[in-house]
Amino acid sequence: MALPSLFKIPGHKKFEFKARYYDADKEELELRIEKAKREVGASKAVDENGKYVQNIKGQMKRYIDKPIRSVRSKAKRNSNYRLLIILVILSMIAYFMFYR
Repeated sequence: MALPSLFKIPGHKKFEFKARYYDADKEELELRIEKAKREVGASKAVDENGKYVQNIKGQMKRYIDKPIRSVRSKAKRNSNYRLLIILVILSMIAYFMFYR
């Protein structure tokens, strides 16, 4: 049976690191194989125009983000107008308080 102590000693913490390996040569080889497949028409990474689609994730993000961008800019513009109106009102109040 352990006696109670004033100081609590923390236990050891485990460090789990899973190493990642990147092989640039293998990546280059895969790109060349994909390019060769595209030239023969055996690749599925082609759009309706027959053009190679390399980054589908980036294109999807751009497709989704496009409507959001217009809403965001509109909200930013409204916020700037609101801030301008508040500053004008506060400056008018300060003018009347100090100069009248």
